[in-house]
Amino acid sequence: MAVGLPWFFFCLFALHGALGYSKTSLEEKIENLEKKLELVYDIVTEITSENVDLKTRLKALEDLVTDGKHFERESGNPNAAQMTFPLRTNSSNNQINKNIDERKVTESDIKNNISLERKRKDYVTILPSTSTPSVIAFHAYLSKDSSGPLGAHHILQFDVVPLNRGNGYNVFDGIFIVPATGTYVFTWSFMSEGHGRVDTQLMKNADIIGTRYADSLFSTVWDFATGTVVTEVNQGDHVYVRLGLASTRRVRSIPESRTTFSGWLLS
Repeated sequence: MAVGLPWFFFCLFALHGALGYSKTSLEEKIENLEKKLELVYDIVTEITSENVDLKTRLKALEDLVTDGKHFERESGNPNAAQMTFPLRTNSSNNQINKNIDERKVTESDIKNNISLERKRKDYVTILPSTSTPSVIAFHAYLSKDSSGPLGAHHILQFDVVPLNRGNGYNVFDGIFIVPATGTYVFTWSFMSEGHGRVDTQLMKNADIIGTRYADSLFSTVWDFATGTVVTEVNQGDHVYVRLGLASTRRVRSIPESRTTFSGWLLS
């Protein structure tokens, strides 16, 4: 009995120590997990805050481009995109990060945004010019003979354009769109082949302002003709050369004798 009691108390003490150690270890693990959860929560909160901030800045940049383009169209101010616009935030954003509350975005904030800068430059590039060119003149010619007899009112499309000051002549349809109102000189030259004839008309919109005729219908010799007209035209008028009647055979254009269309502004 004397031996049993000490042994009993010894086992009880050892068991108590073991249980105490296990309890302490479990509490430490729980405490460590709570600290890790708090750390993860802080990281998530910070990422959420940064995400909201980035979305807000992106929205402000989009507003900057939209408002800048609108202002530029309305006022004609090429520096409209450099104006400042307030960054829009809501109350929850202010609670997360008060430092972004009264923030303003300028062009210096987006100088590293290559895509946005390229879009702005492209937009400015395609804006139509409102100034009158100092020199308006064009010269065009056919690079080869026509494919065959052409129908009445067929517009001659002079496909080679060595000169086009003022960008009034359109190579795709053969029409000169007058860039500025004034007095112009227009001249055109063409050639009919043997046993053929070509009747041409110089047109201003729907009006005939000049005519010229080349006739080789009863000859094997090519005939060549040139017409010149001095006239008043308004900005936006369409000037072009067309056939008055259907041609017989081809309209010729060879290196030694080109079929041409030219014009220039006198005053």
